[in-house]
This record gives sequence, structure tokens and C-alpha cells, in this order.
Amino acid sequence: MNEDEVFFQFVEPEQEVPDKDRIQPASYVRKVFEVRCPVTRATLYSTALGVYEPYVNGKKVEVARLMPGFTNYRKRVQYFKTDVTEFVREGKNVLAAVVGDGWYRGSLGAFSERAYYGDKIQFAASLEVQSEGETLWICTDGETKATQDGPIQGNDIKTFEIVDMTKEMDGWSMPEFDDGAWHSCKLGSYEGEVTLSEGEKITEHEWFKAQVLKTPNGEVVLDFGQNMSGHVEFTVTGHAGDKVMLEMGETLDEEGNFTTKNLSEVSVERVERNMEISKSILGQTLVYTLKDGTQTYASTFLVSGFRYVRVTNWPEPVESENFKAIAIYADMGYGGEFICSNKKINQLVSNVRWSQKSNFVDVPTDCPTRERAGWTGDVNVFAETACYLADTRKQLRKWLHDFVGLQREDGSLPFIVPEVPMPREGADMQNLPYGSAGWSDALLNVPMVLYWFYGDDEGIRLVYEAAKRYVDYNVRRAKEKHKLHFYKLGKHYKYILDTGYHWGEWLEPGNNMTTDAIKALMFPDAEVATAWFYHSAKQLGEMAAILHKTEDERRYKELAEKIQNAYRKEFLLFGNVHSKRQCRYVRPLSMGLVGSAAAKKNAARLNDMCVKNEYRVGTGFLTTYRIFQVLSEYGYGETAYRMLVQEQCPGWMYEINKGATTIWENWMGIDESKVPKDSQNHYAMGAVVAWLFSYVGGIRPLEPGFRRVLICPHVVGDLAWAKNAYESVCGKIEVGWERAGNGFKVRVSLPAGVKGVLVLPDGSREEVAGIQERAYGV
Repeated sequence: MNEDEVFFQFVEPEQEVPDKDRIQPASYVRKVFEVRCPVTRATLYSTALGVYEPYVNGKKVEVARLMPGFTNYRKRVQYFKTDVTEFVREGKNVLAAVVGDGWYRGSLGAFSERAYYGDKIQFAASLEVQSEGETLWICTDGETKATQDGPIQGNDIKTFEIVDMTKEMDGWSMPEFDDGAWHSCKLGSYEGEVTLSEGEKITEHEWFKAQVLKTPNGEVVLDFGQNMSGHVEFTVTGHAGDKVMLEMGETLDEEGNFTTKNLSEVSVERVERNMEISKSILGQTLVYTLKDGTQTYASTFLVSGFRYVRVTNWPEPVESENFKAIAIYADMGYGGEFICSNKKINQLVSNVRWSQKSNFVDVPTDCPTRERAGWTGDVNVFAETACYLADTRKQLRKWLHDFVGLQREDGSLPFIVPEVPMPREGADMQNLPYGSAGWSDALLNVPMVLYWFYGDDEGIRLVYEAAKRYVDYNVRRAKEKHKLHFYKLGKHYKYILDTGYHWGEWLEPGNNMTTDAIKALMFPDAEVATAWFYHSAKQLGEMAAILHKTEDERRYKELAEKIQNAYRKEFLLFGNVHSKRQCRYVRPLSMGLVGSAAAKKNAARLNDMCVKNEYRVGTGFLTTYRIFQVLSEYGYGETAYRMLVQEQCPGWMYEINKGATTIWENWMGIDESKVPKDSQNHYAMGAVVAWLFSYVGGIRPLEPGFRRVLICPHVVGDLAWAKNAYESVCGKIEVGWERAGNGFKVRVSLPAGVKGVLVLPDGSREEVAGIQERAYGV
């Protein structure tokens, strides 16, 4: 049978529709079946509206966690295909699963609202058993049994897992188990598409030992030394009924005590007592009731963003060897490496890598704690860095699939993919403004980044028609005029985008998130919106050329030129930027909106601003990822390096000096008085690492897929050496350089079939291949 023809009968394990604001127990599901002949092959196809772990005859058959992943459930859900031949036997068998709420019914968004996609979880499985030339299909149906009286008495992917091991059901997933007290499942239904899993599996990875701390307020806290997304595995000995609690958090407060106040307040006692989730609760709490004796446990469905864990009511001395933190994230290959003679820069690369791991628990999210939402602006600016560090193809294409599916009829696009509840009471994403510049434009920018890194046009083909509708939507929107701009009469103004809701530059140093959001609602930043309007029109023309759509290429190239001319008339004075904000220079310089004759003068002004600002960062989300490239392109690489390594706030070294092991959301995530604020694990401002790979390390694609490579290392600052490695689709590309006297030596290693252009500091260029070494000025 073709995989597209697999039949799924969804079943509802719960008998009644539960209260959506109350934490629900996990459902345990069983389907008993007989096989009359020796088994030659068995394949399990499984999915859920919720998350699940599948078992066959007592064996967990998948290493993946949080199956089937997060998609726009209103349109589609994924299924997994698993070879289970070794587990199915002749005679009596059982297909089983434990099913939880996950993203489908669990807490989503900043306010932890539940049941956003549905009130009842569902499970579906089809088992194909081949035996002596015959094929037997076993499917979930009305004879499937279920119970909610197992050990997981409360489950939520984000807030709480409440476990009572006195309810343990020995052998529940074995054929011989007596399920007479279990109830029959009702037949369910699903109107969306059921598609084969597209992304990487979410699995367990690195693990970390604990350091036991006694905090000033007398609490016991575990420090695992690394902020991450994952869970804690622990071993404990006690008596049945003993109840312990583990609360996960990112940081300590200014007094050195455990806190989650940088993210939200938590009322653990009330939640445990009433199983109710209050608005804006973070949770990240495991409540565990012991059975007799020694036992080991790690949460099944709860995944947390944390470095520190507060341990309460432990029945024995808290010993570090009884705990380990396990990182959980999508199983992407992390092959990109950059190291240099500056240890703090190496720590920065590590911090960025860990923020990427923490925020690729299936969809690319903003943070692994408070929101866990697929904010499009974050991945838009981070995509290049993400691709240098890891193989993101499957994860980002899966995400783009849902992005396209959320486009509205008017062509507008969301700024969160998949949808989550917005942080206001009763909000409906369908009624919120779409089309935020720099956020929604990720639909075009991300597939173009994928094209240059991996050399295929699959992502472009996936989004192309949606991208056209979006740019055309912006064309219509630009013809409208903000009511405060009634006096704008120039013909060029029909290409200026000043309506709609745009998040703007977002989190420029010293700015407040709430204030910025309100300002953006009332006064859209036309400069930001028009620049991205141009950028997307230009990229759409490039996409059309790649797909050999000649008429579209001509049309959108002409549109981009008109927007470019309009931008210059509206926002430049005699070709020059006039602003005290760094972003106002970076954006037009990086996008090509400044004419070539004026570009050097504007770049010089940007450089002067950076120097006068004592090399402190002055940009937000939408230009921090480009400022170093702009400075380097115009000969100010030394300024870029000094901005990178300066240790005042705002800056990356300030974070590292404060003990950061991931990238902060806010430049002042911990202020001078040690007060923490906002998320400590956002990757967006870590997008600067792309500059380390492409400029300092000197590896840039000249052709899609790095089939031809520009090797142009920038020897900057006080660096004595740097080594760079990128795992391309053609093989590993390595560039290393070191200072030698008044010159430097460079070593290049290219895989077979890849050609490179080596550019030395004097501007000389030469073709290289294989392994090459060169010395300059030695």
C-alpha cells in the first residue's frame, strides 16, 4: 500500500469533554490483536491530536519524543512510520500508547491558554503486518481500550506534569495485562490532512551533572551549568505517598535565590490542588508522588527551559549524582564550528548554538519558556546563522509548509507560525493584524537562505505562489495612506508602506517592549515597512528567475525598482540617511536602498556613530544581524570586531561576563544590580555569529549549495588565529588562519568537486581546490 493511502481511524480516549482550564491526566490506550502466522514484516503508522509515545508488546518503539510534532492542526497533522517487525510476534499482541495534551490541547503562548486547537485529544494507529504473503491491518477502532487512571495524573507540555507512582500499572502495555476495568474508546474524526512527518525527530541529546546549591533563603537548588530545553532525570528512594517537586528556571535572582519572576509568577500550590491553569502562568514544574523503594523518573510530556531546578520535599539528602539534566531538541546535525584565540568569542558561539538547540524543539521558537511561539521575525534574522551551525533543511521546510497554510485570502501572512493564542484576553489570531514587515517577510527570506545554503529550490517552490500573493497584498496596502499622512501627495507615495501593524526594529537598546508595541500599533514605521516591501519584491524577482518564470521576474524586478526609488525620495536627503539611530543606516545599506555613490558616505557615518557610542550595540532585531556585515563590506571590520568584544551593556560580552550560557532576549537581561528580566534564551540577537563564519572565518557561497566558495577571511582585532568549518551538502569546508610576524597564513580544505576563490588582504584573487596553504606578508 502506498503511504498516501494509509487509513487512520482516530479514537477519543476520554469519555467526556474535559474542562479546558484544568490540567488533565494522560490517557493510556490499548488495542489487542492476534497474528496467526510468523511475521515477516510489521510497520506502524501512528499519529495523535496531542502528543504520544507508542508501544508494541511492552516495548517503546520510537526514540522520538513529543510525537507527532507541532503543526497547524486546523489544516494538517503529521504521522510517523516505524518499522516494528522485531516487536510483533505470532499469537496475541497489543498496540499501546500513552497520549498527552502537547501543543494541541496544552498551554500555548505567553498567557498559557489551553485547548487552542481542540477540546479532546485523539489517537490513531494503523499497523501493517505481513505474514506468509498475506497482509493484516490492525487499526484503532471502537474496540480500543483506554484509561485515565494511570500514574500521569496531570500533563502539560509547558506548565506541569503531575505524577502519582502509587497508580503505576505494571505491564499495562503488555498483551497479558487485564484491561477489564478500562473503557472503550469512542470513534473520533479529523477533517485536516494527515501527512508523513517532514521534520527531524525530537530526541534526547547531551546530559549534564548537577551542582547542589543551598541558596540564601535556605532552599535546595540544582545548577546544571547550562541553560537548555529538556527535562531532569532523577533517582529517589522513599515511601509510597512521599511527594516531591522540581521547579525549573533559567536564572537566580539578585539575592542568589531561585526565581521565575523574570518570566511570570507561579502559584504551584493552587495548580496542584485544583488542577487549574491561571493566565500568564509559567509552571515548568514536576510534582511526583513516590511508590515504595528506589525509583528513577524523567518527565514524559513536560519539556522546560532551564538551568536551575528548585527541589522541594526531597525524602533523603539531595546528592548531585541522583540528578541529570537531559537536553531535548530536534535531531539536526550540528556540523558548523568556529573557534578562535578569544575564549569569550568561543563562548558566544556556544551560547548561540545552545539557544538554537533550545528553540528548535520542533518549530523554531522565540524562547523555550514563556511563549515557545514560532515568531517569524526571530527566525527571519537568524536563518543564516542557523544554517551555518546546523542542517536546518527539514525543520525549516516543515515550518514553511505551515506558514503557507496560514495565509489569508487577501494575501497577508502571520507573524507567528503555527498559531498560538496572543497575550490578551479572548484574542483570536484570525482577527489580529497580519503582514508585519520583517516578520511576515520570512516567507521569502528563509527559503532564499535555504537555497543558497543547500542548493535546491524545494523551499522556493513551496512558497512561491504564497509569496506572490503576499507581495501583491503589499502593493495594494501601499496604495492606502495612514490617516496622519493625508498631506503626502507625491506620486512615489503609492509605493510607501505606512499602514498595517509592524513590530518595527524591536528591542533597540534602552527601548521598552510594551511601549514599542503600542507605538507600532498607532504609528507604523514606514521606513522599516517600505524597506522590507522592497526586499521581498526583489527576492520574489530572484525566485522567479530561479524557477524560470520570465514574466514574473520582469514584473517584480520593475516593482522593486519603483519601491527603491520611492524609498530614496521619502527617507533619504540627497541620497543620505539623516538619523541618530544605527538601524536607519544598516537597513538601507544592507538591502541596497542607498545609491552606490552615497553608500560609502553613509557607511562612514554609521562607523562614526558606532565609535562615538563607544562601540556599544545600538540596533534591535531587524538590523543587529546585518550591522557587522555592512561595516566589514565598507572597510570597517575593526569597528565591527570592537563592537563584538566590548564588555559594556549593551553587548554580547556583557552577557557572558554575567554568566550567560545562551543569548538573552533583552540586552539587559541581568542589570548591574543582578536583577534578571525577560527570557534568558532567545537566539535572535545571536545572529551575529553568521559574520564570524562568513567574514572572520571567511566562508561564503558564490553559488547555491556552496558548490563554489568565496574564501575571504578578515584578520581583525587582536585575534591571533581562527578556525572555521562548515558542513555543506558537498562536504566539509574548512578555513583556518593565523598571524605570522607582520603577515598571516591561511589553510583551505575543500571537498571534491568544490572550487574556491581565495581573496588575500591586498585584494589579489586566485582559484583554489582541495587542500591549499598560502602565506601573506610573511
